[in-house]
Order: sequence, then structure tokens, then C-alpha cells
Amino acid sequence: MENSIFTYLSSLCEHDHICHLYYDDSECYEIATNFLIHGIKRNDKCVYISDRPAPSDLVTRLKGHGIAELNNCNEKILEEILLNNPVRESKKAQAFITNIENKIDAVLRKGHKPLRILMIHSDNFYFLTSSERLWKRAYLNKICLEKPIILMSQFQVDRISSKDVLSIFKTHPTIVERNNVYKSPLYVNPETILKGFENEADKFRALSGKEKKVLGLIIHGLSNSGIAKELSISVKTVETHRANIMKKLEIHNLVDLVKFSMRNGIA
Repeated sequence: MENSIFTYLSSLCEHDHICHLYYDDSECYEIATNFLIHGIKRNDKCVYISDRPAPSDLVTRLKGHGIAELNNCNEKILEEILLNNPVRESKKAQAFITNIENKIDAVLRKGHKPLRILMIHSDNFYFLTSSERLWKRAYLNKICLEKPIILMSQFQVDRISSKDVLSIFKTHPTIVERNNVYKSPLYVNPETILKGFENEADKFRALSGKEKKVLGLIIHGLSNSGIAKELSISVKTVETHRANIMKKLEIHNLVDLVKFSMRNGIA
């Protein structure tokens, strides 16, 4: 354990990236308010990012500290960035990241440094695979390490699965839980995580169009004869495609093939 979150917040500097796991809204807004207040006192540019407007309880707490409503402050010390509803956008993590990075760069171009970013994650990303969520979080960490940013992400404990918890611990160097601060024992440099995804993406791109169709049908449980009927090809041709898929992906059994497909959003 490092120390109390309230002490830790005052020591944050560029490239710090912390994750707050909260249990109820009151805890969420208390930590969020303190995170923003410390930045405002240091003249950091503070930004609220979410796919939903800032909760009224958070705004009320900020007002209690003498901070005007989001986007209504004359000097725009505090700015609100609302993301498009992800359900209406491409169901890929890349679309989310591109949106975030473009908005962050737009603020940075105004000369505001460092940016102190509060990102409250809702549960609207249920359509992403576990692999895509890991990629998204690793890339956010990469952005934080490369740009003059102080980033705190908040997740409600009851809305994240055990796999998501593992993903969070891998992609956030510092974890806040029950108002205490911990260094994540599972943290992995984002370049390592993203490199793994790039390697798998290259392997998938190496498949021919017909091989990708065969792979999709394999994952959906069709037998060789079923795939042959579906694609109007011979069973022997299906067997050849299947062998080529395994060779190109460097996979030797169905279980690993399914795992590969799930990691890459194919299944």
C-alpha cells in the first residue's frame, strides 16, 4: 500500500495514470471532486470525459468548492467532453480510441498543459470482446505515457467482470480501492500488450478471404461437411483450408483457435 488517496492526489504529475475502483456513487464523486480540485489549484487544465453528462452530484460538489458549472467557467478551467454513444458507432475499440485521442489533441493544441483528465466509464461497452477492452485500456495507457496528461479512470466494481478486473490491473500502473493507493502487481507496459495484438492481427490478415470464411464457420461449430455444403466446396477443400489456417495462425488445436478468434473479435 502506498498511502491515502487524498494525500496521493496532491502529488500527481504528467503521465501518471490511476484507476479508481469505486463501490457507490458517493465514493466516486468524492474522489473525482478531489482529483479535479487538486488540478484546478495547480492551474492544470481539467477535462471530464464520458459518454454521459457530468452527474449533478459531481457538479454540486464542485460548486461547493467554488468551481463554476462545467463549460460555463469564464476561463474554462474545467471542460466537459461527451463521447458519441458507442452503441451507435463502430463496434471496435479503435473507433473509441480514435475519438478520445482526437478530442484530447484538440485541447492540447490550445496550449493547455498538462491535461488532468477524469474519465468515468459507464457499462455501455458490453459489446466489446475481452480482447478489445484490454487493447482499448492499454492504448489509453500509452496515450497517457506519451502526452502531457494526468489520467484517472473510474470503474464501478459491481459492473466489471473478473476478466475485466484482470485487464484493469494489467493496464493501470496504480490502483485506488477503498481510498487506498496500490501499485498494480500485474501491470504490463502498453507496448508489450499492443505488440501482441499487432502480431495476431498480422496473422489474421495473412488469411485469404475464403480461409476467413472457413474460420468463421469453424468457430460457429460447423463440421467439415457442413462448411463444404455452406460454401459449395468439397470436404477435401475444407480440410485443406483448415490446415492452412492452422499453419498461418501457428495454432494446432480447436481450443486455441477459438481463443484466438475470441481475442480478435471473430467469435
